[in-house]
Amino acid sequence: MAENENNFNVSQEFEIIPHQKTKAYPIGVKEWEFIKNKIKEISIEINNFHAIGYLLLGAAASCLITVFATEFKDDSSKYLIWTFFGISLVGGLLSVYFAKDKNKQESAKPNEIINQMELIESRFENAN
Repeated sequence: MAENENNFNVSQEFEIIPHQKTKAYPIGVKEWEFIKNKIKEISIEINNFHAIGYLLLGAAASCLITVFATEFKDDSSKYLIWTFFGISLVGGLLSVYFAKDKNKQESAKPNEIINQMELIESRFENAN
């Protein structure tokens, strides 16, 4: 056999990109498990702001319909309905705003982080 002969053939041409050389922190298995367990303990409370906000906006719409569809005998009832409308509208809008803000804060879920950590672990387990 000739020295230049290659027995390995590839049917497609791929360019394998090597890892870039960067700084890395070595971390012990116990520290890794500690971080993983702490992330698993993170609990995200259920965000009920959306439901409350839309209920209040529905109440505001109901009050608005009542104001225009009903003929009140005295002005005090009309002012009371307008007051309920205002409070429901402001409360509903604030609830929906805070629901969106809380949703932004909870964009990274603990399960996603744990899945990524387990993916990293599997690379090292397969290497052994």
